[in-house]
Amino acid sequence: MAMTVYATREGLLGQKTATNYVIDEHVPFVALPSNAALRLWVQVTNQANGKSIRALVLDIGPWNVSDNSYVFGGARPQAESGRDMRGRETNRAGIDLGEAVWKALDLHDNGNVSWEFI
Repeated sequence: MAMTVYATREGLLGQKTATNYVIDEHVPFVALPSNAALRLWVQVTNQANGKSIRALVLDIGPWNVSDNSYVFGGARPQAESGRDMRGRETNRAGIDLGEAVWKALDLHDNGNVSWEFI
């Protein structure tokens, strides 16, 4: 079942993800806050325009690294509370989108997307 959450742009071009992938503009990837999700495929959909893309989970985040109840259990992202698991203030995001995903979904600002494992 798809979950709708607030999405942010990963950015960080040229830097490495948790899987040692060097971030570029071509590979469709996302970050979810669980290391157990690494290298799994998700379908991400822009709620505003219906555009959708398959993406690989190549990074951990945003904010947390072990929010398994959200990623695998259907709970809301812990970061939505406004604080992460270490007490840092968050932007309430539940997923980070790589550049290729951002462009494919035709996003112009952070906003809601739905995602699900495929």
